[in-house]
Amino acid sequence: MDLSVPTAGAVVSDGVLFATVFLLMASTETPSDVQESIDLLFQFAFWLFAGSIAFSVAGMLFLKLVPSSMEFFGPIYTKLVKTPTWTFMTMLAILPLLMYGPALGWKRMTFFAAWGCIIGGASELIGTTGWATVGGIPLPFGAYEYTSWLGPKMAGHVPYFIPPSWFAMSIISLDLARRLSTGRWGAIGLGTLFMVLWDVSLDPAMSLAFPFWSYGVEGFFFGMPLSNWIGWTVVTLIILIGFEFIGGGLDKTDPRAPWVYLLNCIFPLSISALQGFYAAAFFGAVATAIPFLALWWTRRLHRPSLAPAA
Repeated sequence: MDLSVPTAGAVVSDGVLFATVFLLMASTETPSDVQESIDLLFQFAFWLFAGSIAFSVAGMLFLKLVPSSMEFFGPIYTKLVKTPTWTFMTMLAILPLLMYGPALGWKRMTFFAAWGCIIGGASELIGTTGWATVGGIPLPFGAYEYTSWLGPKMAGHVPYFIPPSWFAMSIISLDLARRLSTGRWGAIGLGTLFMVLWDVSLDPAMSLAFPFWSYGVEGFFFGMPLSNWIGWTVVTLIILIGFEFIGGGLDKTDPRAPWVYLLNCIFPLSISALQGFYAAAFFGAVATAIPFLALWWTRRLHRPSLAPAA
């Protein structure tokens, strides 16, 4: 189906936003006027990020409540699904650049983005091509392939949206972990866990509710095989180790990170729930709650107690 009409505007606007971000990254300093521009760009990207989720959820809810409307929306249904999803994934890649670039420095931020994209992209290419197959299992994730729903692909296998999402959610997960552990290895371990917990909600939505990718085997968790969990763990560990021991570490947290993580989980949770995969939505909600319960409990433990009045 032709996607030129709904995606052309999104591609242009996303390209302009990317260009603006990298022009800001070229600056070695962050004076107040540049910081104001970055803050404005973040607000624009964040609300576009949240708006794409709201548009998708509202559309799915409307179709569920008014099934007859599918007669009208049917011819453009795939466009209505793909366009906000592509916008969502583009903004997901941009938000961390704007969140951490000024605090960490653009040189370190550039390394983080490049490392996350290279490791994530390479692992996906290895997995989808079957280049490293051991015992009939393509490493590192198992047998799977992407459909055309995420657009053009690198080497015909991996959509261009995928490598930046590895970078983005890895650094967001590490941010949350940094609030719970001051040690590097503790943060790496927790960050890896939080990244894998995101996949609990993501995978059923993107492989069953909508056909963004499919597995070559019938896995135990809504079609997802155990090998995928192992692959996510190993790849995330490599990315976070690179962040901490090669790139200088994430020594700054951003107060907006929990919101980005939460919205990024709410999207696939909503998809699963509205498409009738209630068990997947339940397990995904439980997984999503774990990082926030840990953050709440940590704040509670470190909350200063009020001394009794004399």
